[in-house]
Amino acid sequence: MPEAKGTKSGILRRLVYRLHFCLAALVGGFFFVTLSLLALFRIVVLKWDRERVMGTWIPTWYRIMSATLGWEMPVEGVERFETSRPAVIVINHQSNLDIVLWARFFPRATVVVGKKQIKKIPIFGAIFQGTKNILIDRENAEKARESLAEAARRINTERLNVWMAPEGHRNLGAEMLPFKKGAFHLAVAAQVPLLPVVVGPVWAVFDGHRLLNRPGRIRTKILPPIPTEGLTEADIESLTMKVRSAMDAVRRELIVSAGPRIG
Repeated sequence: MPEAKGTKSGILRRLVYRLHFCLAALVGGFFFVTLSLLALFRIVVLKWDRERVMGTWIPTWYRIMSATLGWEMPVEGVERFETSRPAVIVINHQSNLDIVLWARFFPRATVVVGKKQIKKIPIFGAIFQGTKNILIDRENAEKARESLAEAARRINTERLNVWMAPEGHRNLGAEMLPFKKGAFHLAVAAQVPLLPVVVGPVWAVFDGHRLLNRPGRIRTKILPPIPTEGLTEADIESLTMKVRSAMDAVRRELIVSAGPRIG
């Protein structure tokens, strides 16, 4: 029988989870600002290149936060980042804590496509631009196309992966949101594969609304690459549906294995 929410043990358990959440928030806030300032110093003053900056910032951030949160994050298929490069990486987007989850496996030679609003975030916005990631103005179709055309050029000339979240918004629901088509236009324009990545649900270990966190396991699967060679704009719709279907099936599998929501 499941334990009633009002029992003493249930109240005590949630108190422990809440204290863990508060500790993680304090540690995370401190180290995020500290590591970000250090990264900005390396970009502006020391003139480090993006690979050196990211290769220092991201692993350090992951080690600190995974230990603080108590999360184990196994990844299946991580070798595909290298064997498929250059590629357009498409990944599900759950919450602001994705910055911790993604740090577990963020590959080298990869730039992120993000909304233009990112540049307004103090410190982080400057790092995002300083490490040559790509900002898109979704409210201006012409500028968005120009940004994607520049991304396609960089994919092939610099042999970069491009990282995109096609849902467009944070989503903690059981079903993936409809995909925006920018990633698929980009992959077809550059004639590089799409590499789907699915991160399991965080709700079994974390609830930001109720301020709960506990140690646990969050699985990630990197699916086989989906080729776009020979495809044209006429194939975008079917390509989008194919990738979303594959990712949604894996997400449902990971939801089942994740267990019930934290509580």
